[in-house]
Amino acid sequence: MFTTPKTVLVADDNHASTMRLSILLKRLDYSVVTAANCADVMKKMVAFNPDIVLMGIKLPEMGSATCLGYIKRDAKLKGTPVVMMGDKTDAKTMEESLVRGASAYFFKPVSPTALYQVIQKLTEKKPRENVRARIIFKAIITYQNTKRVSFASTLSEKGVFIRTVKPIPIGTKVAISMDLPSEKPVELEGTVIYVVEFNRDQFIEPGICIQFSNVDKELQLGLRKFVEEQLTYDLDPNLEL
Repeated sequence: MFTTPKTVLVADDNHASTMRLSILLKRLDYSVVTAANCADVMKKMVAFNPDIVLMGIKLPEMGSATCLGYIKRDAKLKGTPVVMMGDKTDAKTMEESLVRGASAYFFKPVSPTALYQVIQKLTEKKPRENVRARIIFKAIITYQNTKRVSFASTLSEKGVFIRTVKPIPIGTKVAISMDLPSEKPVELEGTVIYVVEFNRDQFIEPGICIQFSNVDKELQLGLRKFVEEQLTYDLDPNLEL
């Protein structure tokens, strides 16, 4: 259930953009390495063996096209997916990068969901689609004539992780009332899909994951917006770092 975080190498000419993207990637549970130019990219790829490279289209010195070429001609590195980043004015150059071997591209600023889906698709055999935010809030769970007041620690548009050392069995149907910043608690139905047991040898937060069911489209989009805001509220490009 829990694996070693994938490593993302971020290479961009803009320091503020690199910082914002790196913070977001850390919040998405990735390990992050940064590079300032092509020589640094090649050095970091050998040293850290990243699972994916996010490269700015205007990489300084040798340029992103040259750097992409170096990666794709190296027998040990060419299998690493490279995703190009740029502005909409760079669309033609971004398209050309696909011919040179880039796996994908996106325009900045990218939404957390779109970024996560691209990385997941290129690095995972079973890619996830939904971003999760670490946020603590009260949740009331009702099941089999039992009501339990607990605290959630992670939320996505499709489910929630409830911290507990007394797990509810997998497959149990529950009703959940979530105390989120809204006019009234968000009330949903769901099913327990996995359990994390308390482990004294290697601590991992114990609890249960509840997958939501019968969520209408408007509420699902509202949950996605809320989760993305939790991940990026302090990373607005208009705010000075």
